[in-house]
This record gives sequence, C-alpha cells and structure tokens, in this order.
Amino acid sequence: QMIDDYLTLTHCDSDFQRDLRILTTSPQMSALTRVNEKLFTVDLFKKNLDRMQVFLYDENHFLPDFSRSGQYSNAAFSVQSVSSEDWFQETLAAEGSTYWFIDTDSYSRPSLCGARILYDLNDLSKPFGVIKASVSVEKLIRHLKSLSFGDKGYATFLADDQIYAGDFALSQSIPSDLSDYEADLSRFHLLIKFPVITRDWEVVGVIHKWALYQNTLQNLLFIGLASFLSLFLAILLSRQSSRKISAPIHTLCAQMMSMHKAENGEAADCIEMVQLYDTYNHMLEKNEALIKSREEALLKAKQAEMAALQSQMNPHFIYNTLESINALIAIGDNTHASEMTEGLSYFLRSSLNNGNVYISLEKEIAQVRAYIQIQKLRYQNQLELVLDLPSPLPDHRIIKLLLQPLAENCIIHGFKDFDMPGVITISVRESETSLFLSVADNGWGSDIEMLNHLVRQRTLYQEDAVNFYCIQNVYSRLRNCYGENFSFTYEENSSGGVTAVIQIAKKAL
Repeated sequence: QMIDDYLTLTHCDSDFQRDLRILTTSPQMSALTRVNEKLFTVDLFKKNLDRMQVFLYDENHFLPDFSRSGQYSNAAFSVQSVSSEDWFQETLAAEGSTYWFIDTDSYSRPSLCGARILYDLNDLSKPFGVIKASVSVEKLIRHLKSLSFGDKGYATFLADDQIYAGDFALSQSIPSDLSDYEADLSRFHLLIKFPVITRDWEVVGVIHKWALYQNTLQNLLFIGLASFLSLFLAILLSRQSSRKISAPIHTLCAQMMSMHKAENGEAADCIEMVQLYDTYNHMLEKNEALIKSREEALLKAKQAEMAALQSQMNPHFIYNTLESINALIAIGDNTHASEMTEGLSYFLRSSLNNGNVYISLEKEIAQVRAYIQIQKLRYQNQLELVLDLPSPLPDHRIIKLLLQPLAENCIIHGFKDFDMPGVITISVRESETSLFLSVADNGWGSDIEMLNHLVRQRTLYQEDAVNFYCIQNVYSRLRNCYGENFSFTYEENSSGGVTAVIQIAKKAL
C-alpha cells in the first residue's frame, strides 16, 4: 500500500511533471537535478521505501543508461535501457494499473517492486515513461516474525515461484511440483493462506498440527464420551416412552400411503389416536367423494366444450350450399343440384357421426372429399383435391371435423381472387411415435408467423375472430382431446402456398 501511495503521489505532482516535460523535450541538468532530488527526498523514505526510479522516453538520450549507472547516484533513466525487460513490457500491458514483481537482478538483494505507466497530466493519452518504486523483501518479511503461530509455527511469503521466510533473508526455490511439496508439508502442518498484493502471491502460515491437538484432545474425548452416553440414554428413554404412540402411527402411515381405510385396533387405548384414525377415515371418504364429483364435472365440461366447438364449424358453409342448390334448381340444372344435395347429405351424416367425437381416418378423408366435391360445383370446377395417402391407410381414429376446416381456409383465404385452378393436397404420414396430417394449397400464401401466432393465442381480437376462428377452433379441440401430445403449425410450401401440419403422438391416439 505504501508503494502504491507513493506512485500515485509522485504521479500527481505537477512540479515534478513539469521537470519531466523539460527532460523529454529540451534536456537540462537543472531539471534532472530537481527530478533526482524529488525522487531521493527524505520524505519518500520515512516509511522504509528503498528507492524510486523513473524511466523516460527521451528523444535525445540525455538520460543515463540504467544498466551502466550507479544504483543510488541517479533516479531518472532512459527507457531504452529497460525496454527489453519483462517487467517493463508487463507494466505497459497493465495500462495504468500497478504491476507487481520481485526484482532479483537489478539490486544486491531481492526487492518487491511496483511499476506503473507515468502519464502526462496535461494530456492523459501521452505517457512520459514508467515510474518504479521498490522495497527490499528482507525488510518486508521482518513483519512475518510478529505473526504468532505457536511454538513451532512460522510464516512464509510466496511470490514469483520463490519462498521468503521471516527467519531468514535468503530465498528458497519452490520445488517444481508445488502440490507434492504442499501435500508433504500438510501431513503434519496446517497451512493458512492469505492472498496479498496480486493474484499469484500469498502469505502462508504453517502451524504444526500437534500444537493444535495436544490442548484439545482430552476435552474432545470427554465431550465425545459424554455425547455418546447422552445420546444412548435419550434413545433408550424415548423408545420406551413413545412405543405406545409410534406403533399406531406407523400403522396409520402405511394405511395412508396406500389410501386404505385405517383400522384403529392398536390405538384403542389412546383417545387421541382413536380421534386421529376416525378423522383420517372421514377425510378419506370425503376426498373420494370430491374426486368422483370433480371427475364427473370435468368430463361434462370437456364434453360440453367439444360440443360447443364442433357446433361452431360450417354453419355458413351449409347456408351457402343450400343457396347454391336453390339457384341450380331455379335455373333447371337438376343434375348438379342433385349431386350437391347428395354431397351435402353425406357431409352432414359424417359430421354428426352418431354423436361420437372420434372418427376413422378413412371417414374423415371421405368427408373432406365430399366437401371439396360440393365446392367444385360452386366454383365451376376451379378446385382440385390431391390425396397423398399411404396404402393401406393407418387404422387410427381422430377427432372429427379436423381436416375440413383447414381445407375450407385454403378456399376462403388461399384462393380468394385466385386466377388459376386451386389445388388442395392432403397428406398422411406416420412414424414410430407420431401421426402426421397436412393440408396444403398452392394459393396466394400468407404471413406464416402471424398464422402460428393465431394458433397459440387464447383469444382473438374481434376483427380477427371473423376470419380466423377456425384456426383456434381446431387448436382448441386438439388441446382438449390430446393435451400436450400434439403440435399444430403452419409452414410455407414450395408452390408459395401455405401448409398446415398436425402432429399427434400415437400414445394419445
């Protein structure tokens, strides 16, 4: 901290910087003398700081070479004399922070050094050079002797792969494998580490383990024996006093885990346990009644929701078809009117499906075929249905009116004002785990992201509900029947149209 403080104090000295500016621009011996006096002043060494030095970028090489100068005759040197040193390059890389290192080459004794870039106060983007302060490690580790670690304990200072101990001034090299060294030392000693100054340096207190154990071993033994006896007596007494309660409780727990009615024969002599058994049995009966009532309510709600969702489908289609039949009869086209009436009859029979929610894949596709046939008569054969089906068709039952609303969307939205024949392609595929149903068109296309957003929405805005209600109707019925075992997404196909893809897990089918 002392070194860091003096680096900052010197860096912020405007008179000192004025003299440095003179040395780097128009060298003068008087300025060099003032710089030396500033760095050698008695005030800087009142806390045992050994030396401070400044290495400047002098264009004229007015300053002496550090490697050829006396160590204490000068304090200002040329950068060129130390620019190749590792510590100098690390200081530049620190970008204004203090770089700490142990210098074992420049002085007769190892020194703890802090170096920092010296910036011009008038232009902080311009560095003068580097300022360096140091104190001998021997002075530093004297304070380690004041740390008390018992009779056999001592403290060491670890820095830059060297061990410095308070009892001797010379450094020892750390063994190449420090982990083995520490493992061997820690067999009989406790190591207490304190990180200091920088990440890789630390003070290590070494305490002989026996010094810690010898005064407490007897007390630990006594405490352990007393604890064991107390625990043994507590277990013995609690077992004797709680047996009358614990046995009925264990029986009750076993019966509760199996959700069976509890028999209170073992607890007949304990009023509280009898009350607990009776309360549990009453709660069990009430819980069973509530579960049954809830299941019935959920089933009715689900059935009502499915009926409501299905009742929303196709009323406008039926009205339009009846109007088309009436128009055909009015113009005397009885053949087409008969075909349209027959198709509508088949479509309605399939939709009713005797009140069943589920329908076979074969009937669902036949229903779509009847729907498209009616629409072909309405739109003067400008529609074509393509079935891409495996042979044989998978024997699965799905919820009814699943594909027809998607085909209707193709006609209403995909082929609106379309000047070419519209093609609707229905595909069925299956994997080992899932059934895939898709309805594609070659129409105008649409905003796929918007369609997928509408699929996921719980509610629609009023203007959206007019045009896109069947998307949510299909999604809601899928979620009602299959829970989380399905996906419903829209994709853009190669013809530029839209493909609706439904994936249903076979385990849900």
